[in-house]
Amino acid sequence: MIFPVTIVGECISLRPSGNPGNEGFYEYFGRELLTNLEAETMKRYSASSEQYILYTVSHLNHVNLPRELRNNGAHNATDRFDLNDQVEHLADFCFEYLPKAGRIVMFGHSIGAYIMLRILPNLLKHEYNIVCACALFPTIERMAESPNGKRLFPILSRLDSFNALFVSLILCWLDLLPLSLRRWFCSWGLPTGNVPECVLDSAAELLCLNVFRNIIHMSTDELRKVCELDESLLKHSDRIRFYYGKTDKWCPIDFGYQMKDRLGEELVVIDDSDCEHAFVIKNSEIMARKLVNWVLP
Repeated sequence: MIFPVTIVGECISLRPSGNPGNEGFYEYFGRELLTNLEAETMKRYSASSEQYILYTVSHLNHVNLPRELRNNGAHNATDRFDLNDQVEHLADFCFEYLPKAGRIVMFGHSIGAYIMLRILPNLLKHEYNIVCACALFPTIERMAESPNGKRLFPILSRLDSFNALFVSLILCWLDLLPLSLRRWFCSWGLPTGNVPECVLDSAAELLCLNVFRNIIHMSTDELRKVCELDESLLKHSDRIRFYYGKTDKWCPIDFGYQMKDRLGEELVVIDDSDCEHAFVIKNSEIMARKLVNWVLP
């Protein structure tokens, strides 16, 4: 998904997804971010002509493949991918599509922050101009020790271990539901109020057998692999910014304070606006305003 907006200078923003990894969840946030960037750039530098481009990247098989691609791509619609596969997928995307000439700002949300930090050293090694890597509500350590991890790990592990044929027999009906009915089901699980249409549409797209299996498989793999903090993720800490929530049940606030002690207040921000871990549901406008200064030079 690419959102071009004509403003001042040249900057490419790349946004790795969380889990579920459907890029559509971030459409409204992306447009809000670009709108705020345009307004702030015009305020600071007056009229000029830079193009900002925001790339958002879905995880492999977290979006149902179109029929014409199911038998023609490098992978099958029924394949399951773990965390390392998704790291490799994002790296491949960057090497194929990102230009080296412009300024690049990366936003990684949730497990997307972990994936972003995993590929950052390799991108810098290949001389990509990454000026800032922004980790939003980052699940980069001790996931199984978080409140949500303790609650969901046993359930997800059991679901992930079920035989594929058994799961297919139980959940095959999902693929038969029309999109309108999927949207109706998902609307019951989302808060009332102004939830962006892209969030509801993306949630409805998750109700697909192979997508559902991949979300469970990747979630289980994350909870097994993302344990104690890997210090190598902070190797380029001068380019990294962290944003932690106060009520985040995937990334407790204690993790944020510990990171602030490790890196300092300039590199670690603690949320003061009651934004939720899944901020794209109802906090996109707030987050878009806050992140402008991390993008502009």
